[in-house]
Amino acid sequence: MSAERIIKLSDTEETLILDKLRLYMLEEFDVDIGNLPARFLLDFIIESLGPHIYNRVVEDMEPWLYERFTVILEDMHSFKKY
Repeated sequence: MSAERIIKLSDTEETLILDKLRLYMLEEFDVDIGNLPARFLLDFIIESLGPHIYNRVVEDMEPWLYERFTVILEDMHSFKKY
């Protein structure tokens, strides 16, 4: 695992996700993977998919942010004194 994760989870979030991973593996594959393998799987998922998901969120936010900042800049111009 890399030293700096792109996606950081709280202890509560991590516990919840690990429980869901273990349950998923048990229900779908009839495999009880336990705590350590579930943690390794979560780390793999975060390292493999995390950057792609993060980048998609940033790309999806860009048009919204552009619109919001444009409105803010237009509002700022209304404060000019002539």
